[in-house]
Amino acid sequence: MWYGRKIILRQLEEADATTLQKWYVDREFRLVYDDYASVALDSIQKEILNAKGDIKDPKTERVVYMVLRKQDQRPIGVAGLRHIDRKNGNAEIVLGIGEKDMRLAGYGVDILIFLLDLVFYELGFEKAYLRIYENNSLGLKSAISFGFIAEGKIRKQAFVEGKYVDLWILGLLREEYEGLPIVPKWKKK
Repeated sequence: MWYGRKIILRQLEEADATTLQKWYVDREFRLVYDDYASVALDSIQKEILNAKGDIKDPKTERVVYMVLRKQDQRPIGVAGLRHIDRKNGNAEIVLGIGEKDMRLAGYGVDILIFLLDLVFYELGFEKAYLRIYENNSLGLKSAISFGFIAEGKIRKQAFVEGKYVDLWILGLLREEYEGLPIVPKWKKK
């Protein structure tokens, strides 16, 4: 288990499949989190079995964690790293708050800071990045206001809700992360 200020991250367990399925079929959740193959329960169970990678294992290219609220260990979301590129020192961050009443309550910042610490200090990488679809305007605004830099846009990359949407790539370098005023303030609380 890993501990943030307001959250705990743990490996996915088979019993999480129904919770994940509930989130995966939620339209709002799907707009921010796309790291799943299917909403079918048997597919989710297989996904959980395949997501048991250890971040310290050099062969691991993807890790996924269940996010629990620290105060009562209630599952509130899912987060992880994918495309872990040890040769080039970068990884993609993915996260989503599945429980609607927990969204916009500061958990996303805590998860993001935790995952960035993993990328920069546990793995020793130079860069973390996010992929955000243009129809997720809150996610795009939040990432940029946090400190991510828009590095590019892939036009009409995904077919979402009956239309093609652009995909934004946003990056954050270790030196930029270390200069963000929110990080030490958040960690002090």
